[in-house]
Amino acid sequence: PLTTSLIRITIFDVKGRLIRTLAHAELSGPQGEIVWDGLDDVRQRARIGPYVVLIEAIDSHGGTVATTRGVVVVATRL
Repeated sequence: PLTTSLIRITIFDVKGRLIRTLAHAELSGPQGEIVWDGLDDVRQRARIGPYVVLIEAIDSHGGTVATTRGVVVVATRL
């Protein structure tokens, strides 16, 4: 909801372990898109299953922090 922010987007497995950092202190506007390729930080395929995505945005003017979480699922064809 912030006009200009520094964002951090991290992905965790269901046990709470950090799998991937997609953005770390990157400048962002009020809208945008980042695509996760299904790889972890060491460029290996993530296992099939659910993952938690955490998005944190810090307003570059007043230091206001906004966070949101969501769940994504890595899947493959059977």
